Amino acid sequence: MQLTLRNILEVFHVPEKVVHEWIEKHHMPCTMANEQYHFNYIAVLDWALEHQIKLTPEVLSLGEKHHQNQGLIYEAVKKGGIYYDIPGQEREEAIKNIVDILPLPEKSNREALSAMLIVRERLTSTAVGEGVALPHVRNPVVLPIDEALITLSFLKNPVDFKAFDNKPVRVVFTLLTPSVKVHMAVLSRLAFFLQNPRLQEHLQSKASSEKILAQIRVLESTTV
Repeated sequence: MQLTLRNILEVFHVPEKVVHEWIEKHHMPCTMANEQYHFNYIAVLDWALEHQIKLTPEVLSLGEKHHQNQGLIYEAVKKGGIYYDIPGQEREEAIKNIVDILPLPEKSNREALSAMLIVRERLTSTAVGEGVALPHVRNPVVLPIDEALITLSFLKNPVDFKAFDNKPVRVVFTLLTPSVKVHMAVLSRLAFFLQNPRLQEHLQSKASSEKILAQIRVLESTTV
């Protein structure tokens, strides 16, 4: 998606002189044609993340309009939400508190879902190392949902999830999916993205939801 200078000014909420400074001093990616600046949305998003430029809701919304039917992980995390300082001293307590905030359909049995997630953890830990865990049930078809949902939770205290690297968990991605096929696609793609150093940096520093979503958008747009 190509953007004009006017688009950049509108979504970043900055005056024109700031954008010119970004271009001249900070190598903001752009091209010049017919004496007009043109910007590639993903390239700009990637640059903004690298240079710690504040991301506004409008920046992400602009991408959503032009990436319909794309972005499996982005859409799932956006639906599931990003939450900070979830309490819990033990694994079971943290999981129950996370289930309490999941945006589930009405009349969903949260107690049953908590029990399934806890049983799954006791069988085999879903911790993937570096303080990250991906709780999910063994049978993904447990709720009347039409699309994948991923809730990202930052725990208030580090919790022992019996990780293979013995590191306590601080970051939890809870996965809910409507089918086995979608479940496998979400789990494999998310695991792949977690190998990205910049995404890991955002997770370890508890970055803003805008930064995390923007980084996922970049990864999904540049990964085949």
